[in-house]
Amino acid sequence: PLPAHPARAGDPRDLRFRAFHKGVPVGEHTVAFRTDGERLTVTTHIDIVIKVLFFTAFRFKHDAEEIWDSGRLVSVTSTTDDDGTLLRVTGAAAGDGFRILGADGPFLAAAHLMTTNTLWNSRLVRESKMIDVQYGNEVGLVAKLLGEEQVATPHGTVSAARYQIITPHYAGSLFYDSAGRWVKGLIEKRGEILEYALAS
Repeated sequence: PLPAHPARAGDPRDLRFRAFHKGVPVGEHTVAFRTDGERLTVTTHIDIVIKVLFFTAFRFKHDAEEIWDSGRLVSVTSTTDDDGTLLRVTGAAAGDGFRILGADGPFLAAAHLMTTNTLWNSRLVRESKMIDVQYGNEVGLVAKLLGEEQVATPHGTVSAARYQIITPHYAGSLFYDSAGRWVKGLIEKRGEILEYALAS
């Protein structure tokens, strides 16, 4: 299981995953962090293309910037190309909530939720709702601990807690090491399974 207090949001390390589909490299998922005191800027970049018999079966591109202050989300901007469907989301903390504007119009989410991009923070598996930074609303999350597994990383093999997750837009498994660092992913989207292998 994860530590009671995973690595503080203030001191995470950048993450770069290579995405594989049936053993073939199909793209990347990167997360970059910039800290300034209690303020944390998180930049997420996802670019995945799955081709089947020379045809593009699935394309997903997502870029987002989230700003967190003392563990609370204070702003987000994102653009997504989900198989040709273009989505744009903006949001900002407002009083006791988080006001977000996306494809479904304006939405006021609860103030202290994490987002659909916050896979890098192991605290996510204890949550039951998230702010959807692709469509601009609030979505449910179910997470269940499946056990410990050995995961190969660029820094050697580590023991990781594997959590099964289910959300409206994706499902699969997330793996976190003993420090709460995200080290592997098996993401199922539209019936296709992507394996995320830590590259750095």
